[in-house]
Amino acid sequence: MNTTVLVLGDESDWESYNLFCKQLQKQHHSKKLNWVTATYDLLEKDKLPVINSDILVIYLFFPFTYWDKYIEKEGYEGVYGNVDFYNKFRVFWSEIHRTLRKAYRGKKIRFINHPLKIAVDRDKEFTKTILSENKINIPLPYYTRKYKDILKLVDQENKKLFLKVRYGSMGKGITYLEKGNWKTNFRFEDGGIISTRSDYGWTFIDITDNVEFLKELLTKDIVIEEAVDTYKLDDIIFDLRLYVFYDEVLYILPRTNEKNAVTANISQGGNERTTRFLKKFPKNIINKAVKGGIRTRKAMDVNFAGVDVMISTDFKIYVIELNALPGFPKESRFNLSKRIIQRIEERKWN
Repeated sequence: MNTTVLVLGDESDWESYNLFCKQLQKQHHSKKLNWVTATYDLLEKDKLPVINSDILVIYLFFPFTYWDKYIEKEGYEGVYGNVDFYNKFRVFWSEIHRTLRKAYRGKKIRFINHPLKIAVDRDKEFTKTILSENKINIPLPYYTRKYKDILKLVDQENKKLFLKVRYGSMGKGITYLEKGNWKTNFRFEDGGIISTRSDYGWTFIDITDNVEFLKELLTKDIVIEEAVDTYKLDDIIFDLRLYVFYDEVLYILPRTNEKNAVTANISQGGNERTTRFLKKFPKNIINKAVKGGIRTRKAMDVNFAGVDVMISTDFKIYVIELNALPGFPKESRFNLSKRIIQRIEERKWN
């Protein structure tokens, strides 16, 4: 076989890499591509598999072990989602790129997502700039760091705002402000902002009118944006995650939460819904979401991504976030691994 697909991930990644590898074992009898799986641990030990094919396609998954050991490690400095997170993540992917190029020198290498592009989505400010330049709808940003400006927007102009850590994900490090209703999943003690030291336990608490917290938060690495006035449906909040692979949306995962919740993130108590949920919307609205997801993927220069969108009251599509290393939906709901494998098999990699 002249083309090999190298799938590189982390054994602790049970919700995507392990699912993908198990699916490969179940279904793969390809006469076109050779498939090889490996871990970042093998790469670090200089024990990557020998590959004889002229063309090498590399599919990269999230490096959980590295992240937990060197980035979101126990006792890290500063609040969650600070710029050190981003800088270390970029360095990691630069090293991955250099190592892979060296290990497979002389081969034609094709990346599903290029390692130098993967970290870009972790910078929410940069992501918003790219999307805005490509005329993709994003929530209205604010750039002030004066707490009095924020109070004026909320209390006098009745704006609803999200203050999010600039370099975070999974709905961690979010503060929501509206008149008479402030919530955060940070903690605030003795004048300092405290981050939960886990992916779990980021529950929202009431901090209404806690100006000291707001002042401190505005000194951190954050982005500020106006909350999208979302379409009201069944007394719940919701968003849609689109799994975009090149020029196709493979699956749309609706995520919902109770109406008083701040986000629909699964990690924040949200629920996955079936695609029957999509029938609640006119077909042309879902089509707009699909087109927006594909445009977002192209604008961010990655080939596979989870694109999170919201639908406004006037049926506009707003892109909230892009994740170049998204977790997969439950296999019982949709076998994303199987579909991706099929699409990789079908593509021409010359």
